[in-house]
Amino acid sequence: MRFLLRGLLVGLGYLPLAVVHGLASIIGTLLWLLPNSRKQVALRHLELCLPELPEAERRDLARRSLLHFVKAVLESPAIWFGPEARLRKWMHDPVAEARLRDLAGQGGCIVLCPHIGSWELAGMFCASVGRITSLYKPQKGAIDELILEGRSRLGANLVPTNGAGVKALLQALRNGEMIGVLPDQDPPRGSGVFAPLFGIPAHTTELVSKLASRTHAPVCFCYAERLPWGRGFRFHVKPLGVAGIADAEEGAAALNRGIESVLTHLPEQYWWSYKRFRRRQAGQRNVYKKR
Repeated sequence: MRFLLRGLLVGLGYLPLAVVHGLASIIGTLLWLLPNSRKQVALRHLELCLPELPEAERRDLARRSLLHFVKAVLESPAIWFGPEARLRKWMHDPVAEARLRDLAGQGGCIVLCPHIGSWELAGMFCASVGRITSLYKPQKGAIDELILEGRSRLGANLVPTNGAGVKALLQALRNGEMIGVLPDQDPPRGSGVFAPLFGIPAHTTELVSKLASRTHAPVCFCYAERLPWGRGFRFHVKPLGVAGIADAEEGAAALNRGIESVLTHLPEQYWWSYKRFRRRQAGQRNVYKKR
């Protein structure tokens, strides 16, 4: 099973980027036209997070977000198993590389790669710049081995989202290396606090501020903007000042303010269909159920 699945991913990985994006546009358009939960969640998030926008503009953002989500999924085989020369061409961005090297050269760096643009490529870009240890959530079955193989192709060290993984991150920072964290997901119960995200309480990871305050390592966002018509990608590296924040709630609030700035930069390329507000505080209503 793993052999067959790997063969399929390798085959998809050699398709031209324009073909991948064209196929993704077809699938994404179907997602928009047909009733489904992803479409409804994206519309609800934009209603909650960007209420100042006219409804027609929010609907257009939701539609384009679905297209970019499918593009991100279908790009993965090319990033994991496609030609390395083409991969490195996609990642050629001397300005972003210099910024990331400068931050990493300050005694390690905490790199945040949110689910915007080509998030798999952003992680690979960091691995191309220097040694990095990244958290990942183990999956079931053969796909877990393939994800590990793909994401590690340029030398990244993948560690699971558990206590041992967190210890590995801390050790990497102490060694002056980079670590990678997904900052925009709902962390497991007991490892997060509620902090405002677009004014809405969101269960947010404490890990970033804890590691930053403990090691004084700089923190930055790194994300890959997808250019139109299969023309490639542009990378963005933006520092986030949380190293001196010891309080968990203050650190989480600062993290979410940074996430807001990234999302509003490229709102159409964000994964709005992920249920970011599914965990609620006691007494708070489910935001995904209409009154």
